[in-house]
Amino acid sequence: MPAVHCPDTTSPDAVVAALARTGAATLDASHELLAHYSDTGDVPSQRAVNTLIDHAADTLRALTDSLADISGELAAARSHELTSGHRARPGAGAGCKARTGHETPGREATPVRDPGAGREHSR
Repeated sequence: MPAVHCPDTTSPDAVVAALARTGAATLDASHELLAHYSDTGDVPSQRAVNTLIDHAADTLRALTDSLADISGELAAARSHELTSGHRARPGAGAGCKARTGHETPGREATPVRDPGAGREHSR
């Protein structure tokens, strides 16, 4: 497993680079997963293993696509920021904290982008 790298989240360029690295890693993982088909010797078990591997690889490729979309949106926002002269609030989003989806009750909810609605809601 690669070392955890915490980018400077106040730098959009650093976040875009981190998203690109992560996207490349998930795509490589999907290819590696598909390259490791195993033969179970039992037809029903083999079908189940093949289905599981296919679904996992599909999920990794979908994650790769999502990371590329987010990276593109962030790069476009950064480009707009540079051309319009507007700057992001200093210190916004600083730090390195992994989101697990299991945040501690009583803490502020993490905003999650709803791609279908195009607006934010809380998880």
